[in-house]
Amino acid sequence: MNNTRIMMLAGVSVLTLSAGAVHAQTAAKPAAAEPETVGEVIVTARRQAENLQNVPTTVSAVSGDSLKKLAITQFQDVAALVPGLSLGTSSVTAGRSPAPSIRGVSYDASTQASPTVDIYQNDVPIDGTVAFQTVYDIQAIEVLRGPQGTLRGRTAPSGAITLTTRRADTHDYGGYVSAQATDHGGRNLQGAANIPLIADVLGVRLAGVVDENKGDFVTSLNSAFLPVKSTRSGRISINFTPTETFDATLSYQKLNSHKRQFTQIEGNGAVGGVSAAAPAGYNGPVITASQRLDVDDSPRFNYTDNDFLSAQLNWEVLGQRLSYVGGYTKGDATTVGALDYGNVLIGRSYFQNLNTRNSQTTHEIRLSSVGSDRLIDYTVGYFYSKAPSKTGGTQIASFLPGSFGSPGAPANPRVLDSRFSLPTLITVNNNATENSVFANVRLHLGEATEISGGVRHIVSKVDNVQTVFLGAGMISRAIGFPCSAAGFASTYGGGFCDIPIAAGKTPVQNSSQKNTEKPTVYNLSISHRFSDQVLSYGTFATSWRRGANNFALGNAENDPVLASLIFLPDEKSKSFETGIKTNWLDRRLRLNLAVFYQKYDGLLFQLGSIPYVAANGATTVVQNSTFNVGADSIVKGFDFDGAFQVTPNWSISGGISYADGKVDNDIVPCRDSNFDGVPDKGTPTLSDFRSRNIHVATCKSNVSVSRDPLWSGTLQSEYWRPVGGVEAYVRGLLSYYPENKRRNAGYTVPDYGLLNVFAGVRSPDGAWDINIFARNLTKTGVETSRDVDYTTPAGAVTSFFGDSGYRWTSYAPPREIGVSLRYAFGAR
Repeated sequence: MNNTRIMMLAGVSVLTLSAGAVHAQTAAKPAAAEPETVGEVIVTARRQAENLQNVPTTVSAVSGDSLKKLAITQFQDVAALVPGLSLGTSSVTAGRSPAPSIRGVSYDASTQASPTVDIYQNDVPIDGTVAFQTVYDIQAIEVLRGPQGTLRGRTAPSGAITLTTRRADTHDYGGYVSAQATDHGGRNLQGAANIPLIADVLGVRLAGVVDENKGDFVTSLNSAFLPVKSTRSGRISINFTPTETFDATLSYQKLNSHKRQFTQIEGNGAVGGVSAAAPAGYNGPVITASQRLDVDDSPRFNYTDNDFLSAQLNWEVLGQRLSYVGGYTKGDATTVGALDYGNVLIGRSYFQNLNTRNSQTTHEIRLSSVGSDRLIDYTVGYFYSKAPSKTGGTQIASFLPGSFGSPGAPANPRVLDSRFSLPTLITVNNNATENSVFANVRLHLGEATEISGGVRHIVSKVDNVQTVFLGAGMISRAIGFPCSAAGFASTYGGGFCDIPIAAGKTPVQNSSQKNTEKPTVYNLSISHRFSDQVLSYGTFATSWRRGANNFALGNAENDPVLASLIFLPDEKSKSFETGIKTNWLDRRLRLNLAVFYQKYDGLLFQLGSIPYVAANGATTVVQNSTFNVGADSIVKGFDFDGAFQVTPNWSISGGISYADGKVDNDIVPCRDSNFDGVPDKGTPTLSDFRSRNIHVATCKSNVSVSRDPLWSGTLQSEYWRPVGGVEAYVRGLLSYYPENKRRNAGYTVPDYGLLNVFAGVRSPDGAWDINIFARNLTKTGVETSRDVDYTTPAGAVTSFFGDSGYRWTSYAPPREIGVSLRYAFGAR
């Protein structure tokens, strides 16, 4: 690690010193240019175009040009540019759903709660599965930190991410085509064409992308399949501006995605000792995280089809602006996931099959003031959202005697007769509707001081039902007399009969939630500009999220503590933020700092590896599980960002984000083997739980509510100079992550940094660009996560063969060398 860190620092130093040396040579010329200012950053965090330095909140802006310069084609890679932002995915058992998080609170989709960070495309809220794909033809991405809800669509406690696609130009023809390829099989081809149909009145823009890559690069020792992530998407945008007072933008996007992925593991292989046919190491060799391997016989398949339609209309009338923003999203996702985690069954696979069909319709109407010289600016509006979804599927609940050969012989991991099992039939119907009214007011006290406030009253209705039935199966069991006498067949002989088990008529799990909540959220802010160089501000804001659930818990024995955790109370929070935004050296240097404190009442998050008595109607075992929790918590931290235009040809920018979130001595489920109320590392047995007549232990805790490191930082730099009739450039991006003890219990992620470097040439007018790049130039190799528990196959397989001996893990991406080509013309 020390050598790697030295190499990264050396790389950054070489870039910096080289740029400085070249600049020194250039500066010796009499005609040397004076340094330019740091470019003005325009954001729409408050639903209008403003200079970033005038907005009294923390916003990180990533332009479409930055995405192109840094060869970013995947939405998740945007996190490398924004310190403190995590764009990872949920756990394997949660289907690897998108899990955006920021400001010290981690999110997992399996909580069934709304995200801590909402995502919008063209001001329309979208599902994470739509956003976590290939990005193309983007105008800008903005990351807003802190509670959201009074200015746009939905409430979120930690922040929001807005994506704005390129609008059609009604005046000029134009477009671009871009191609990218890497030595690890990554391919990306995208382009756009802009066509003005009626000059200055009507324009259309067509954009599309074809992208293929190997995802996380994990392969399996026992499968010929290779990992792949394939995306095809197209978009048509229409811009209609018939008058100076009316404009309309319509956009339709179609996206198809196919993923084939394995889950990376590490460990020594099976522990053995349960079945003579399954000795230690029978399921695979010793595997380390650096090998990027799995041992499963089959990957997980995901197929996603999405349609997204958005509309934005603005009409200035009687000195006011009437606006409409609406959207419709329809999704169809199918997952076929192998459940034999850790290859406990040799050469055999069994699957979870799930299909989810969902849609979302949103409408927003706003009336706002027009002009910048008013004493009071206002916005009032109404928002409506309807989001039905339906999920159906099957998976094995439990393997029974006879599944792995004769019950009279040791269970054989190379035999699988799925007739001797009980399947589950899963149905989930969710319907969520929201109506809300909102208002925002800004009071301008002279040119230097602004006081603003906003409020949103929400009527949120849900009607959610989840049912799980046991299907028909069979068990092999001796009955003491000939099987034929009882009318039973005998697969294995030896007195063991095939006894059928009828499908259940009563659900083993039937959870429903139907209610209406009417929360109100609000915010207050004051800002003052002391000079052209310094703006300070203070903000107070509240947030609300509907309570999560623990539908996946097996509670067929109706334990009251587990029952109380099925539906968790709503989450509320209060946030305080103060900040300062400055520019110096004739606007060549920009420095911004914000400090925040957020107190949660019932923060919704997850705790992993909690043992409890799991009863599904077929079996009762002690199982390590992930619990969704609502606990009083406190998060505090700061965000810093800066940019420096060193010379006209050399720029540096970066930032640091720190967030420490912990439970505030609240009671939560815990691992407590002696039930003394203090968490420990032991695992209680079923008899331990029975002797105390409980199904799960609880402890007073101040555990972290985030899996991300306490802080992270980014640093970017670019230097260019004219060479003949072109411009040659070199740029670098360093993302640094310190030691992290919060990622997994019992494992500390070492500190590490990822350095991406780019070098190329371009035309002075930006019409074309050719570059080569290296991601993770220094080949930094770090195990970035390691589960505390062994992988547990579904169906209680470990009761027949023992633990798999493997743990889920993840590893830093490999070094990837690539080339990027881009050509643009006209209105690009």
